[in-house]
Amino acid sequence: MTDRSRDDVLEIDEIDRRILEILANDPRSPYADIADELAEYDIDMSSEGVRRRVTSLLSNMTSFFLPRPERNSWEIVLVTARTRNEADAKREAFDAMSDMDFWFVAEGFGTVDLYGIATAESNPEIDDLLVDVRALEPVTEVDYFIETDRTVNIRNYLPVY
Repeated sequence: MTDRSRDDVLEIDEIDRRILEILANDPRSPYADIADELAEYDIDMSSEGVRRRVTSLLSNMTSFFLPRPERNSWEIVLVTARTRNEADAKREAFDAMSDMDFWFVAEGFGTVDLYGIATAESNPEIDDLLVDVRALEPVTEVDYFIETDRTVNIRNYLPVY
């Protein structure tokens, strides 16, 4: 596990969470509109104050765009893989998956070794991707999940300190 000092922790307060919630629903919301929505929660902030908060938040985060499945004609698939219990097996599979049609690949530890997220125009395209992952020598098991709907609750996304 990565050792992180308390100074490395992004501290999110209730105002930040509300701003993120507003932006999750409409990423193009003008700062003045965000300030107006915050006022509905008894948070008095100018549009310049909102701009400073958004700038600070975005400088500490990465962009992670998730298209809404109901608004698109293609599929979003999450593929998980387990690898052999040998030196470099996980890294070898990670590198190979990174060269495939995944737009996100993660390595970690737990019940799976790797996971990747891809978009595909059709289920046959997903089948082709799964065949490619299963063909990787270090991979011993593959599971997948095709997203059909989602809900986002930004209030559960980041802890408030």
